[in-house]
Amino acid sequence: MPVLHAPTPRHARRPLAVLATLLLIATPLSQVAAQAAGANGEQNPGMSGFQPLDRIVAVVDDRVITQQELQAEVAQLGGQVDLANMSPADEQRLGERVLDRMITEATMLERADKIGIQIDDTRLNQALNGIAQRNGMNLSQLRDAVVGQGQNWADFRNGIRDQMLLEELQKREVYSQINVSDRDIDAYIEQRTGSSAEQTEYRLAQILVSVPENASPEAIEQAEARAREIRDELVDGADFARVSAERSDALNADEGGDLGWREPARIPSLFLPVVQGMEAGEVSDIIRSPNGFHIVKVNDTRTTTGTAAVTQYRAEHVLLRPREDRDPTATRELAEQLREQVASGDATLASIAREFSDDPGSGQRGGDLGWVNPEDMVPAFADALESVQTGQLSPVFESQFGFHFLRVNDQRRQEVSGEDLREQARSAIGERRADEELTKYIRRLRSEAYIENRLTGTVNDASGQRALGR
Repeated sequence: MPVLHAPTPRHARRPLAVLATLLLIATPLSQVAAQAAGANGEQNPGMSGFQPLDRIVAVVDDRVITQQELQAEVAQLGGQVDLANMSPADEQRLGERVLDRMITEATMLERADKIGIQIDDTRLNQALNGIAQRNGMNLSQLRDAVVGQGQNWADFRNGIRDQMLLEELQKREVYSQINVSDRDIDAYIEQRTGSSAEQTEYRLAQILVSVPENASPEAIEQAEARAREIRDELVDGADFARVSAERSDALNADEGGDLGWREPARIPSLFLPVVQGMEAGEVSDIIRSPNGFHIVKVNDTRTTTGTAAVTQYRAEHVLLRPREDRDPTATRELAEQLREQVASGDATLASIAREFSDDPGSGQRGGDLGWVNPEDMVPAFADALESVQTGQLSPVFESQFGFHFLRVNDQRRQEVSGEDLREQARSAIGERRADEELTKYIRRLRSEAYIENRLTGTVNDASGQRALGR
């Protein structure tokens, strides 16, 4: 069953173009990364509102979150948010949103520790070997690639371990409680593979303004007012992904709130009637749920027919990511220049990838990604795969990892076995139910934890035995 795109472990930070599969394929491990630029204490230009001293900004039971860790997490949003030009008030608001997501992650890791979930070195090394193999490396080469990008190998390992802990926690305490019957599966397959089964699928994103459990009427009213303010900004043309990164309480806020392509069976029941009445590009009104106030955007729609096959693409690509000596504008310009060299025949994509690509796994193979499924890729990459004609170069496009261009060399329809089809059905049904159950579960964990947020000056002390400034 698919797991939550979990928040980044506090021992690690989001990907810095580490590996091809790790970067591009939207699997749970793709959320893990090593120490971000700025984690060593350097002041990020968009974080001028924070002091250099590494003080504690939050306490979650026996864990602490430091200001440098928060700075590093905020720095990862540099490709989505204009940190350098944010007002002090916007800086503060962004820091509070990011810290809240880090608190949620710390709460989940505390729970995993409390119930005795452990990831031993054998399992961890198996996961690391799997990452290495998927990128055409051995473990030693993986380590060299991580260290070569200025990242700490021990932190990288700890980040993978924390991610595995989060996945195991969700499996044990959320997904294992979700029952999908054979009748549910049969009905799903019949709907998807019937001879005349056509349906609309939706590419969705959401912003959540959460409401604490047992919130007062005043707190609920304030949350709704914040949601209305956010929606007004979106209707006036604000970028959904940027607003999500800055203001959403959803765990995937810094991924633009993207929910991927969803067929009706995989859309939460609360959203479905609203979404089915919307056009591509439209933003919903406020949707109230027990978890808070949601705003949903339909990024795109498509009509599909029932089938037991998927379209796969044989692709190659080049990735350039911004860095200290090359800002996003210069990075895009370089990507455009390199693409033009390939398009004009002055260079091959393979030679450009080997020399310039910041995706070391595919770069070593001349940009070759092999056969890939769009649904396994991050949204911008999937869109490019599906839009470019076979043999043609895509335009330069941007994802959360940097600037890409790609070429699709072939495509095929891959049949899905009956067993795989049933497993897909089970996962799709379970995913829809898990969306709702996981949010409830996290709210319960937070309500039972000691949480001291020193940015906002608030304390949640379920035991009633500790106070701020302990």
